[in-house]
Amino acid sequence: MASSLKSPTILLHLLSAATLFSLLTTPASAANRLNAGQSLGPGQSLAQGAYLFIMQQDCNLVLYDNNRAVWATGTNGRASGCVLKMQTDGNLVIYSGSKVIWASNTNRQIGSYYLILQRDRNVVIYDDANNAIWATGTNIGNPAVVVIPHSNDTVATSVVA
Repeated sequence: MASSLKSPTILLHLLSAATLFSLLTTPASAANRLNAGQSLGPGQSLAQGAYLFIMQQDCNLVLYDNNRAVWATGTNGRASGCVLKMQTDGNLVIYSGSKVIWASNTNRQIGSYYLILQRDRNVVIYDDANNAIWATGTNIGNPAVVVIPHSNDTVATSVVA
């Protein structure tokens, strides 16, 4: 048995299986992207360098830069057990059970939307065509971005060509 484990083919298969298992079981907190249909539970987060976008235990969704809050939904204490969902209709929603606590109000047709915590500190929802439809407006160091306000006190960005 021990000699068969030394075989490069078997080791490769074991490594591939272990790598696949790791990818499938790694929580969303290990990534900087939340795809349509995915969610963040209490305490889970997206990370990019010194930036952390976290669904806190108190139901507040907060963006931190080096442990300093730079953006938040302001929903702390309004509910419990909140979950952030990137919906397939493009809407980013905080739920407590079936109750909506906060939403980006970007619902559209069903598609492959995704939310990403970018290297410039901006958190952005993109549609199927990679157009920004919502953002926190917290980007730094990029003067070629136009901020578009929405009625729910959130913003989208558009890159100036």
